[in-house]
Amino acid sequence: MPARPEGVYSDGRGGWYFKITVGRDPLTGRRDQITRRGFRTATEAAKARRQVEAGIDSGRLKPSPAGMTVNELMELYLEGLEDDQRLSVKTRHDYRVLAETYVKESIGRLKVRDVTPEAVLSWQRKLRRRSDGEPLAPNTVRLARAPLAGAFKLAVSLGMVALNPVAGAPRPKPRRSIPRHWTPEQARDFLSLMEGDRTYTIWAFLLGSGLRIGELVWLRWSNVELEAGLVRVVDFATYAGHGLVASEGKSRDAVRSIDLDTGLIGVLRLQRRLQAEERLAAAEYESSDYVFTNRLGKPYHPQFLSRTLGNYTQELGLPRLTAHGLRHTCATLMLANGVPPKVAAERLGHADATLFTNLYSHVTPTMQKEAAAKIGAALFG
Repeated sequence: MPARPEGVYSDGRGGWYFKITVGRDPLTGRRDQITRRGFRTATEAAKARRQVEAGIDSGRLKPSPAGMTVNELMELYLEGLEDDQRLSVKTRHDYRVLAETYVKESIGRLKVRDVTPEAVLSWQRKLRRRSDGEPLAPNTVRLARAPLAGAFKLAVSLGMVALNPVAGAPRPKPRRSIPRHWTPEQARDFLSLMEGDRTYTIWAFLLGSGLRIGELVWLRWSNVELEAGLVRVVDFATYAGHGLVASEGKSRDAVRSIDLDTGLIGVLRLQRRLQAEERLAAAEYESSDYVFTNRLGKPYHPQFLSRTLGNYTQELGLPRLTAHGLRHTCATLMLANGVPPKVAAERLGHADATLFTNLYSHVTPTMQKEAAAKIGAALFG
């Protein structure tokens, strides 16, 4: 019987793993080890062990004397993001929340060198079927992977590991879903029922323009040309926690100009009159250049508007939508009424018309039928 390779062990379930002692923790005196699991044969485990040893000998792998944990690595990574500010304020905030919520307790106690693609895959599966809370959707798991992947990219660059284990674990496949939206009849019913309410102009403008809610709340009168029928979208609000911060926009085409029809021009004129009346009525009115403001002249928070819309739609017996749902409704209305997908994508500030078309592919069959009818009429009368 051939001798078992040095440092290679059976896991008792048909698999194999290896260990390498790389020194002692100067704080505790305990031996510091690298352990890798999940090999099908002892030969595979021995080969991987030799590769790790070679990496240590060549200096490519630099074992941490203290046996750094994933939580410690994550904190090092997040602090680095704050220092160099390569990512936006919102992204940095979201990464920290994701790390605290999904990484810290489940995989954070493992040593960095012990995390394998198999361990990442197991972590993802536990999130998908977790029993201590609502199972996560595939897209949420993909978001939770982002800070972990970034942290291990840092570990690779520091020589702590040879390969990024997150990159070796397949991402959950997102479910295909149709964006929630209203039919034209439901949209008209909603506007009719909301007419006379002071928030009517907000919902009407969102439905007619397709603006993102973060674009609407920071829209300024200085970027509105009523006589020319034009709005320039140049300011973008997003939130990190509850507070609003400036953003560069959701895509490279987010900065854009939008043409206004007579209906939207009328909505903006109504909003201007409403602001003038409320400025006179309020004892402490906060004058500003914002187009859409509350009774005291202050700009809205996007989350407040989404909650308000949800409550209104429930009261009116319509399918519940957030403010983003009005944007989806605007997109489907444009496509269903023959607006070319590229033009609709540009109006909405989408960088990729192909991705836009795929997102709203549930509308395009109608367009295909209309195209077939027009071709048939041209060819066969």
